[in-house]
Amino acid sequence: MNILRWLQYLLDPRSPNPRRYAFDDTLLETLHSLAEQEQCSTEELAADLLEAALARRQALDGNQHRWEMLTGREQQVAALACLGCTNRQIAARLVLSPETVKTHLRSVLHKFGLRSKAELRQALAGWDFSGWE
Repeated sequence: MNILRWLQYLLDPRSPNPRRYAFDDTLLETLHSLAEQEQCSTEELAADLLEAALARRQALDGNQHRWEMLTGREQQVAALACLGCTNRQIAARLVLSPETVKTHLRSVLHKFGLRSKAELRQALAGWDFSGWE
């Protein structure tokens, strides 16, 4: 079964496992149009898009799992770092020494497999940390 038929099957409300959405003509036309622009087949484009979406979802799930593995204090430090706070600002806010903040941040980065606060901000971009302000 090619990728388009498979997608249509998965998205068809009459299939044995119906989804809440439909693979409508507009979406199919958009796929065809994009495939022409990319100079590839519609099947190749659909497969690439699906692969990218699944990879993004897997990365998000991985980050969520890593977040849950952090201690409460590490989550606080990470959230404030993602909000753009400096180590000194985080220390003052949490009544910690800047060295303790560095230690927590180092642990967070290690658990996420990252090397800097900038990488952490990028990895968690789109997360809502407003509750930590």
